[in-house]
Amino acid sequence: MSEQNQKLDETEQIFSEFYAVLEKANQVKANHNMPSQALMIAYMQLAESFENLLKTSVRIARLGDKAQKKLMKYKELMDTLRSMD
Repeated sequence: MSEQNQKLDETEQIFSEFYAVLEKANQVKANHNMPSQALMIAYMQLAESFENLLKTSVRIARLGDKAQKKLMKYKELMDTLRSMD
């Protein structure tokens, strides 16, 4: 995974942990002889990682929404100031 980390841009670095999870999931998928207990453990780890990814995505969306609201507020302020001239 270290080679892939070097190829990731700044935005993708946030999700580097999930790229590693995806890589592991693909390895599990390719292993057709995996015992059921090991498969269950891998599934539980994948579900936990998905939950973390979902929480991270929601946080990022909230931050983006807050930033957009601030920008819209400043734009309205700038428009108001320009109309006063």
